[in-house]
Amino acid sequence: MVVVIISYRLIEDIAIADACFDLFGNSLEELFHAGFLALMETSVEVHTIKEIIEKNITLEHQNLEQLLFGFLEELIFLKDAEFLIFKKCELSINLIPETSLYTLSANVTGQEFNDEVSTITDVKAITFYQLFVRQNENGWEARVTFDL
Repeated sequence: MVVVIISYRLIEDIAIADACFDLFGNSLEELFHAGFLALMETSVEVHTIKEIIEKNITLEHQNLEQLLFGFLEELIFLKDAEFLIFKKCELSINLIPETSLYTLSANVTGQEFNDEVSTITDVKAITFYQLFVRQNENGWEARVTFDL
């Protein structure tokens, strides 16, 4: 028996030219990975991406909303500036008590865009519209909106 865990859900009718998602995870890493999946699967058919190029992303912010926003924006920057799209993501998130900063370290793997990558839509940016990250009794949840 295979158990499929849905880590994100599209929220319809929230914005006209945007795609809004609720993200879910048992940990912050799972939550941010859900954001990664939502972004990639909105942009391309992920199964058409090969694992050729590896990039490391490191970020730090005072709050989790800014960290999630920064992470997703960095992925969009890499798409727009270096023509890269990603299939896999491994990440870790830590809170440094001395500075009260959250740190993110991610390793993403994918390839340059080419004719073999099947695109769906172009995500232009992440917005602050209804953006939140919070812990609940089941783990973590967030909402993120992509400008299409």
